Amino acid sequence: MINAIVKRLAGIALLTSLVLCSEVSSAQPILADELKQPGLSDSANIKSSELPFELMVCDYVQFKLARVSRDGRVAWEHTPEGKVWDFVLTDDNQLIYPIITKPQEVRCIDFTGKQIWTWPYSSDFREIINITRDGSRVIISGQMPPAAIFMTTHGKRTGTLSIPAKYNDQHGQLGNVYAVGQDRYLAQLWGEGTALEVDQQSEEVWRYQVPQYGPGRFPAGTMQDLLRLPTGNTLLACGTQARLLEVSPQGEVVWELTAQDAPELNFTNACGLQLLRDGSVLVTNFLRGNSGRGVHAFRLSEDRRITWTWADHDNFTATSQVWAIEN
Repeated sequence: MINAIVKRLAGIALLTSLVLCSEVSSAQPILADELKQPGLSDSANIKSSELPFELMVCDYVQFKLARVSRDGRVAWEHTPEGKVWDFVLTDDNQLIYPIITKPQEVRCIDFTGKQIWTWPYSSDFREIINITRDGSRVIISGQMPPAAIFMTTHGKRTGTLSIPAKYNDQHGQLGNVYAVGQDRYLAQLWGEGTALEVDQQSEEVWRYQVPQYGPGRFPAGTMQDLLRLPTGNTLLACGTQARLLEVSPQGEVVWELTAQDAPELNFTNACGLQLLRDGSVLVTNFLRGNSGRGVHAFRLSEDRRITWTWADHDNFTATSQVWAIEN
């Protein structure tokens, strides 16, 4: 417990040194300086208007998908017929995404807008919001009934795994499902505020429920995404609590970031998590109801320093997913 408190205090001390631009035209990406480290001069903190990678973005207010080039321009846009929250990119530069409302289908397109394949799902599931990628396959999260649907990136269904979610509304029964090892799957139970790991027989292996925090709704909405780290710990994006938690396999909180720790972010809803190749994590900040100020995404280094932020309030309202394209 003492170690957890020490780590939390150290994290807060580092975060309070974050430098963000206080007034930047929303037409340009908002970038944060690298945090000052012992032994580095001011000149070592590099500022640049160029993004460190291309971005793929989903806007859940405008219901559009967009690709942002490294110079910050929106290079491509696509607006599906229905609502879209999530997507994955394939190795052959195609985009797969579920449409939540009519037409209820999982769709694959290329960046000319050409449809490659589609899977209508309404006869099998009440709703599908989330999708993740696991190598040459995707894992699609069905709701009512809650299940992980395994499919190749070419649209061939290869299996289904029942997930024991208990939330009674299809809109939030089951979120992201990730493959986290040999026949192990980590599921986001949005309505239960819970991370649940199951085996190939749908038997529970590990469970963690986000504790109540503040006066907001609980538990629904307090689990928006999750990420199994190389250390074996699990990073949790705690949704409307606007905080991140890193928990050990024993369920101990070893690190935490709250909106109060970095008020410059306008950290409103902790949403998507992406582990980058260098070990850092890209975090999506869902600004629904808070559009026009704050950042759409920020990057955490391996030692949990905020090293980069991004926002474009001219082109985006509330981004549900901001994904780094690492070529």
